[in-house]
Amino acid sequence: MTVVMLTIWIMVQVLATSTKEKLTCPPCHCIEKGRKLIANCTSLGLRKIPNKIPNDATHLILRNNSLHLIHNHTFGKFYNLKHLDLSLCNITKIGANGFAKLYKLDKLILSNNKNMGFQTLGDAMFGLQNTVLRVLIANSIVPTYAVCVCISKQMLKYFNHTKIQEIHVSYNRIEIFEPGALQLLPSTLKIVEAQNNRFTIGPYLKDVVDLTNLEDLDLSDNLDSPELDAYIPEANLNWASIADEDCGDHLYQYRPTLPVSQLPFHLSPNLITLRVNFAEKAFRITKLELGANNSLRHVYLSRNVLSRLEGPVSGVNSIQTLDISYNFCNFVTANFFVNFTSLQKLDLSHNNLQQVIANKSLSIFRHLHNVTHLSLVNNNLLHLPRNVFAGLKNCRVLNISLNLLTSSKFNIFLDGIDNLTHLDFSSNRLQWFSPQFREVLDASGKKGGHLTVDLTNNPLYCTCVNFEFLQWLLVKREHLTFHNFENYQCVFTNGTTVYLKHSKLIFEEFSKVCQSKIGMIVTYVSSVVTILGFLTGSVLYRFRWKLRYLYYSARRSNKIHHENDVVFEFDAFISYSEDARLFVDQIMRLKVEEEAGLKLCLHNRDFLPSLPIAEGIVTAVKTSRKTVLVMSPDFVKSYWCLYEMNIADMESQHTERDVLLILLYKHIKYDQIPSTVMYQIKSHTYIEYPNTDYDSNEMCIFWDNFSRAIKS
Repeated sequence: MTVVMLTIWIMVQVLATSTKEKLTCPPCHCIEKGRKLIANCTSLGLRKIPNKIPNDATHLILRNNSLHLIHNHTFGKFYNLKHLDLSLCNITKIGANGFAKLYKLDKLILSNNKNMGFQTLGDAMFGLQNTVLRVLIANSIVPTYAVCVCISKQMLKYFNHTKIQEIHVSYNRIEIFEPGALQLLPSTLKIVEAQNNRFTIGPYLKDVVDLTNLEDLDLSDNLDSPELDAYIPEANLNWASIADEDCGDHLYQYRPTLPVSQLPFHLSPNLITLRVNFAEKAFRITKLELGANNSLRHVYLSRNVLSRLEGPVSGVNSIQTLDISYNFCNFVTANFFVNFTSLQKLDLSHNNLQQVIANKSLSIFRHLHNVTHLSLVNNNLLHLPRNVFAGLKNCRVLNISLNLLTSSKFNIFLDGIDNLTHLDFSSNRLQWFSPQFREVLDASGKKGGHLTVDLTNNPLYCTCVNFEFLQWLLVKREHLTFHNFENYQCVFTNGTTVYLKHSKLIFEEFSKVCQSKIGMIVTYVSSVVTILGFLTGSVLYRFRWKLRYLYYSARRSNKIHHENDVVFEFDAFISYSEDARLFVDQIMRLKVEEEAGLKLCLHNRDFLPSLPIAEGIVTAVKTSRKTVLVMSPDFVKSYWCLYEMNIADMESQHTERDVLLILLYKHIKYDQIPSTVMYQIKSHTYIEYPNTDYDSNEMCIFWDNFSRAIKS
């Protein structure tokens, strides 16, 4: 049975192959894919339809030819045609029955026939009446710089008897419709894409409501230049800049005679998505009525010039997504969003809402109880009132990145937000979070189950005052995590930055320094309080010099006692970069170890392989009497060299012993020396390496001084 089945399968494949070999249609290329028979005649310079194309072709692609005229019944023999592409064919005229008898045609593409025009397109619809045509694509069918493109009822009179569901008419410089023209579009129409046109406001807008099944309308990238003095809907339209003779006798007889405030602006009842991005519309949105019985869900108005959102706006209770980003918006009234009762995603990014947000009396978000995503990215925000997000009880994602927020003016409440999961503070100027706000974040994370906070690109401070906050950041919690934590940087007071992912050992040293300073402050304050309690001002004045003497004597004796008790494993830890490797390995080791009898710690020789680099550096500094910085051009560019310098500096502060010894090995241009390195050079005695290797006496003196400096 298996052999029989295999034989039958091979015969079927052979027959199929034979069929494909016989499927020829010169000069076009024909191929059969399942139930599709595709004839591709692209870019063949054709002036008429080839005769050898099979009558049962389902897809006919004639893109980029020179057909010019489509005569009546040109495609009559193609009884099975479903897809017809006539784009870029220099078509100027189509007969009324040019597409007659194409009863199965589903998609017709006529784009980039720039001399065809809408009248020819309208005439072509005559032969497509009562067909199943679903998609019509007619982008760019007018000259590139056409003016006064008006769509009249005459052009659309045959559309009403078609079953078109999608119309694409982008890049056609359409400005206006004759009143009643839109009513001639088919009732089956669901999607209209009309990007890069020049739509103006006019009485035809009242006809939009008659497109009863329209679901998706895209009017983005309007080519019309913005009228900066116009606003919706209180201004009269100004048409004085367009002369009648420029547009012929009929195009602009449909100009509005009423102010915009009296023009109907109702939407089609089933419209779900409206896109007007990049339209350069410069309006103030004042009182605006979209009609009570609409189904609008998603509105995209990005990259316009909607500078003032005044309202009130009605008929927006079903909108779920509203994008008003990149609009130079600087004013929003307290009640503008009052009717957006179903709004879930609100994008106000890349505007200028600092004064609006900072105004405690406005509280523009207080009505947005159903918003789950709010973006305030790049709004020049300097300050946030404590209750600024009151009302956003269902917010899950809050993005306040790319602003100017600082820690001194930052302490917001998140008490009313029950489900917050993402909080983005990246690229602000935050140095820390106050203890109160840390409690707010912890509570919010526990309430919502888990909260992710992003502090990327914020100048977190590495100071004793901020140490508690840094410890809080490092604690792992089930309900609170920090996004991109491995890239967080900590800034020391001297300007040095360190990645927090390398901070464990630094924080151990940092903790000791901070605790020491805190202890000194507490001791000093306690002493002052005790003395003030038991001694009078006259006694303090009389014995003031003796008290100073006792204080400094105690410090000195403490320091000497500490240093005498310590036995170091190495005399010096040598910190150097790649351009000083030969000098250290061959010359310094010979002169200092073999001749002077001192023991050096070299990272390539003495570091334990099992230890992390950071831990090895701390161990080397602690077990060496001195840390020698071999200064060279590569040293000031090396992350780990600067790391070693800062560890040694902290060891000096904590132990109060003289740790750093600076050797100026190679000349470094002044403008290439970081401020942190320059501070150390100016704060410590340094030794310069002689600029000649031939003066043996000078070199002997140098090495003798260098060895004695290590021992001191």
